[in-house]
Amino acid sequence: MVIIVNHLDKNDEASPAMFGEHVLLEYSTRVGFSALVFESLTGKVPSPAQTKIFETILNLCFDHGPNSSSALATIAASKEGKSMGEAVGAGIVQINDRHGGAGEPLMKILYDIHAGKADSKSVVEQYAKEGKKIPGFGHRVYKDVDPRAALLLQVARKENVGALFIDELEKLHLELNVRLGKSLPINIDGAIAAVLCGLEIEPPVGKAVFIVARSVGLCAHFLNSGEKKNGVSSST
Repeated sequence: MVIIVNHLDKNDEASPAMFGEHVLLEYSTRVGFSALVFESLTGKVPSPAQTKIFETILNLCFDHGPNSSSALATIAASKEGKSMGEAVGAGIVQINDRHGGAGEPLMKILYDIHAGKADSKSVVEQYAKEGKKIPGFGHRVYKDVDPRAALLLQVARKENVGALFIDELEKLHLELNVRLGKSLPINIDGAIAAVLCGLEIEPPVGKAVFIVARSVGLCAHFLNSGEKKNGVSSST
């Protein structure tokens, strides 16, 4: 269940804002932002290990430089004189099943494999038959190893979060590479998909997690673009 902030008296906006059963004003002093995001999107309070791995996901997703499609759109809108909200919105529009959202369909695949509804070999064969690429593998920049994915999977195993789904991801990876006759890396979307499955998060939430994190990076790109436009240097 997704948690939405409501007021104690829904007809009175001056009444205390409530986050689930908690008064948000008080609860915000006891919980970190990562845990708050996790609970709001899942309806579950994360354990310390779950919070750590979820925070790692947010950190790894918040930006990937100025050449991603979302950053390019935000920067272009900024140079056109758009407001921050408009520019960041233009970037978020670019988040789809190819950019930032590939984890959602892969999560469905991993859940099906875990439930015995499919297996790695049949998934690879079906995608090959349809001429489609399995999401979560390969990257336009990282040809051998996506260091973000490697880090996330390492932290997840250390925290004992999602080990079974990571195993399924690696089996799928091996089967895919055998079929292709070459080595494609597990990318960050693939790693995030496995870990989110380990956190028992529903597939549609995967895209929401990326949007929450990437919005921060897009704000930074907007501010950086504005500073350069005004002749002020920046290291953002």
